[in-house]
Amino acid sequence: MPPVKGRQQTRAPARGSRRKAAPPPEPHYESVDASSVIFGLVMVFAVIVAGAALMGGSLSKVGGRLSGTMDGAAGAFGLSIADVKVVGLEDDPSLGRLVTRMSEIEPGENMFRADPHQIRRRVMATGQVTDARVYRLWPDQILIHATPAQPVALWHDGSTWQVVDSLGSIVSGAKAEDHTDLIRLSGAAATEGTPALMRALARNSGLSESLSYAERVSKRRWNLKLRNGTTIQLPADVRIDRAATQLAKLDSATGLLSRAVDRIDLRVPGKTYLKPKRSVGADSAPAES
Repeated sequence: MPPVKGRQQTRAPARGSRRKAAPPPEPHYESVDASSVIFGLVMVFAVIVAGAALMGGSLSKVGGRLSGTMDGAAGAFGLSIADVKVVGLEDDPSLGRLVTRMSEIEPGENMFRADPHQIRRRVMATGQVTDARVYRLWPDQILIHATPAQPVALWHDGSTWQVVDSLGSIVSGAKAEDHTDLIRLSGAAATEGTPALMRALARNSGLSESLSYAERVSKRRWNLKLRNGTTIQLPADVRIDRAATQLAKLDSATGLLSRAVDRIDLRVPGKTYLKPKRSVGADSAPAES
């Protein structure tokens, strides 16, 4: 009997054996010629220059038109400045207007161009605020929170009393009789050292409460005269913070400021020299400058 022709049956692989899969094709990497990259960059630059020439101008006009396009897009999406608000200076409207003007921000400008750091630097450059914080309140408001310089002392300039603020500036128009509770200063160039003095007093509230007046010495440091007669000799302004901290620790631990001490000398770094008061009836020793 002849064999029957038909579809041949494939033999099933033996149990337990697996056919190995073909390995994946290796990735093909194309090398990039550095000269091609440079040529492409040159061509891009050439296109920009050609575009500028066609517009009848230079690269600055390209930038200007691009900036104008960006500003227009920001305005279309409601991201242009509608308001510049200054808070913290409500008691001094003229200073508020100065800060607004110095911010150099005008309504209608692109919000993305209003750099808070640059605005702050311009506001601080007025010299009439001790701190400024700038916020972008999206989508369209700039908020400037400024802290004005406050009157902190009265300085006798040799002929009259002047009101001095925390930055060491004379407060024009302020009357001394309206600020009788402020610290009194004496000595040449006392206003220049006012900020350093205020930092020292801020570190020790007890020192501020017992201070009678502060005397500027050699235009570089302070002598503090307390109401109980004690003189505190502070170092130069560059080291005053360290000395003030040292004095505050001593006073907290020993009550130094309330003791019978004629002089507390803090001029030597890391050292504190004390001179006790003489007994009643004895001649007092002259104070050193």
